[in-house]
Amino acid sequence: MIIATAGHVDHGKTSLVRQLTGVETDRLAEEQRRGLSINLGYAYLSRPQGMPLGFIDVPGHQRFINTMISGISGIDMGMLVVAADDGPMPQTHEHMDVLQLLGVEQLVLVISKIDRVSAERLQEVKAKLRGILAARPWSNVDIFPVSNAVGDGVADLKSHLLECAEQTATRASTGYFRLSIDRAFTAKGAGLVVTGTASSGVVSIGESLTLLPRNIEVRIRGIRAHGEPAERAMAGQRCALNIAGKLEAATIDRGDWLTDPKAARAGNRLDVSFSLLESAPFAIKHLAPVKMYVGAKRIAGRLALIGDGQGANRLYPGASCLAQLILDGDVACVHGERFLLRDHAENVILGGGTILDPDGPRSGKSRPERITWLKALREYSPAAKLTSLIAQDQLVNMDHFRQTCNLREDEPIEPSPTDMRLFTSEGSQWAVNTRCWARADKLLAGHLEQWHRENPKLPGIKVTALKPAMSKSCESPLAMAVLTARLQNGSFVLDNGCIHQSNFQPAVSADELVHWQKLRQYLQRSGDNIPLLPEISAQTGITPPDLQKVAKNAMKNGELCGITDMRYALPEQLMRFAREVLSCESSGEPITVIALKTRFGTGRRLTIEILEYFDQVRFTRRLGDMRVILDPDLPLRLFKG
Repeated sequence: MIIATAGHVDHGKTSLVRQLTGVETDRLAEEQRRGLSINLGYAYLSRPQGMPLGFIDVPGHQRFINTMISGISGIDMGMLVVAADDGPMPQTHEHMDVLQLLGVEQLVLVISKIDRVSAERLQEVKAKLRGILAARPWSNVDIFPVSNAVGDGVADLKSHLLECAEQTATRASTGYFRLSIDRAFTAKGAGLVVTGTASSGVVSIGESLTLLPRNIEVRIRGIRAHGEPAERAMAGQRCALNIAGKLEAATIDRGDWLTDPKAARAGNRLDVSFSLLESAPFAIKHLAPVKMYVGAKRIAGRLALIGDGQGANRLYPGASCLAQLILDGDVACVHGERFLLRDHAENVILGGGTILDPDGPRSGKSRPERITWLKALREYSPAAKLTSLIAQDQLVNMDHFRQTCNLREDEPIEPSPTDMRLFTSEGSQWAVNTRCWARADKLLAGHLEQWHRENPKLPGIKVTALKPAMSKSCESPLAMAVLTARLQNGSFVLDNGCIHQSNFQPAVSADELVHWQKLRQYLQRSGDNIPLLPEISAQTGITPPDLQKVAKNAMKNGELCGITDMRYALPEQLMRFAREVLSCESSGEPITVIALKTRFGTGRRLTIEILEYFDQVRFTRRLGDMRVILDPDLPLRLFKG
């Protein structure tokens, strides 16, 4: 269990930790000279069984509130210290706000310096604190009067903390390993050491982690967990990691993260659930400048209000909303992490909340489906979030969902939604409810049936034409998965690049079939010298109108490509020309009409027409007398026949 002190300056937090653990946490010369905590201090209390209790001693002075906030992240319990002579002071209230906003559920209240006051004064302070806590989550908190000077009450407090540690469940080591760095230094004989509280996962000596947001790989050389040497570190432990990599202590900032490489991502747009404190001195406007605190990180940004507030452009004290934090730099967050906001001048704490999606979009923040996604992410567990999304007809990318929730690939999501269908499409795993699957299947079948009615003479629709047609009413991954299922069960057939119903036969007249065979054979014999339609008509005896009709139908079917209104080519012919263009570029030769006329072995007019067709389909683009290739993979998709 990790316990952090909280309370006003000079109320005896550091002295209390020294009484409990025997460790002096004020180690800086300036701290000892001034009797004032400036940086975070650390101490441990051994237990008869189990891991030691970890203490984080935070500064109480208002000027060091940033340091105080960075020390609170990831703790199990807050130990609020209030001096009996002073009573509650400004930082008492501010530190309680921090503990509440960061979701610290356990609190112990210590009234210090009782040797300086009368029994009546002690009761007065107790009553005042009970009144303050009545409106907060810790109304029934235990209160321990102590004297650091003579040691009164310290034993009872220590006994209580040890009992709480026994009752506090060990944090589940689920998810990928993550640790927010609050200190980095070089230790003599060891090298670079970073410290922080592990928020998820497990890491062992010898494994590699990624330093974010710098994206630098480091290797774990040694571990101390709760002050003791260890082979591994896990969620909930106060850790010191001896790391090796291409970096030094000066390149690491407080608030940088060490994460498992599989969870290594950072961004500057975070979709969040945010609550403005009732005590906030003013309402927050849309895009108000703020300072954000998450983990040990402090960073400036703006708060964009995107839903659930009392107005689209303003959030009032005591209200909550969905919002997007647009930060001045990248941070490495995951779903579920708590944060708090101060005003840009850092005079007051405004409020706090929870990270919902650490990969917020630049546009479309208020789209209905986006709001549905964010509201579902407010559910208490991954299974509940997924169930909410599936119930609302959402198509869920499970790879993205797991990454958002920091779930390892082998971690089950239980209980899984009963009305869910999993499938793989476009290289990812997806989930959807059976109702959406059936609707997409019906749309696909209806679309193909209608296409057959409108094109009875064509053998089927090209996959490349079917996909964009379906995307108008059905998301692409679902459409392609339903199509794959239809092909696998035999109700649809893929033949020569075209999809048709298994029982469909194209209505082609004998004359049209003969005309198409003559046209195709003539083009095949022509090789690279693709003829004009009048020449084909003269040589085959097919009338120009019939020839145009056959060519247009073949184009619909993907069996011909129209270079111009009077010249058509087989896909394999254009593929040969495209390869020559690619070869020209790879050899370093400028892509010009002269160069390609030689490579094609064609006349100037045909060469120009082919290149203009390539420009039209955006395989190439003309720049003066030369061309550049826009999409080198397009020929494989367009001319596969």
